[in-house]
Amino acid sequence: MRSTMGILINLAVAVAVLAAIVPGSARAAPADKPSDRPADKPASKRAQFAQLQQVMKKEPNIREVQRATLAYYQLEPERIRAMSTAARIKGLFPEIDAGVDSLLGHNFSSTQDALFPTFDFKERQAASNDQFIWRVRGVWDLSRLVFNPEQLDVKTLNSLQETLIREVTVMYFSRRRVLANLFLSPPEDDEDRFFEELRLEEMTATIDAFTGGKFAERAWSGEMMK
Repeated sequence: MRSTMGILINLAVAVAVLAAIVPGSARAAPADKPSDRPADKPASKRAQFAQLQQVMKKEPNIREVQRATLAYYQLEPERIRAMSTAARIKGLFPEIDAGVDSLLGHNFSSTQDALFPTFDFKERQAASNDQFIWRVRGVWDLSRLVFNPEQLDVKTLNSLQETLIREVTVMYFSRRRVLANLFLSPPEDDEDRFFEELRLEEMTATIDAFTGGKFAERAWSGEMMK
C-alpha cells in the first residue's frame, strides 16, 4: 500500500513539473520571433553597401580625376619634364638677329648750251644709287648651358602641380564620405537630407571644374535612391 502511495506521489510531482516546464517553453517560443529583427538590419546594411560599391565603380577613380585635372591645366609631368629639358639645352642654340635695309637714290644733271639757250639742256646725265642690304647675326650665350634662369620658372610649375593634386584629392574623398553617408546612414529628416545632397552636388561641381567637365558626366546623380 505504501509503495502504491509513493508511486502516486511521484507521478503527481512529475506531472506538476511537466506542467510548469511546458507552458514556459510555449511562452518562450513567441519571444524568439523578435530575435529575427536584428538579422534584417545587417542584411539591409549589406544591400546598401553593395549599392554604394556599384555606384562608386561607375564613377571615375582618383587616378582618372588627377590625370584629367593635370591635363586640363596643362601640368602633366611629361610636359613639365620636356619644358625643363628644353630650358636646359636652350644655350646650344643662338639668338638670331635678322634685318633688311633698302636705299633708293636717283641723280640727274643737266648742262645748257650757251649758243642755243632756247633748248632746255645740251646734255643730261642720270645716275642711280640703289642699295639693298640684308643681315643675319647669331649670338650664343654659353653660360646658359651651366644655368638657365628659365629652369626656375619650370620648377614653380611643379609646386603648382602638387597644390592642384592635393586640392582635388581632398575634395574627391570628402565627396566620397558624403556619398557613403547618404547610402549607409541617410538622414531621417528631409531637411537634413536635402542639405547633404546639396553639399554633394557642390563637391561634384567643384571636381568637375577641376577636370574641365570630365567628372560630372560619370558622377552619381541620385537616380538609384529615388
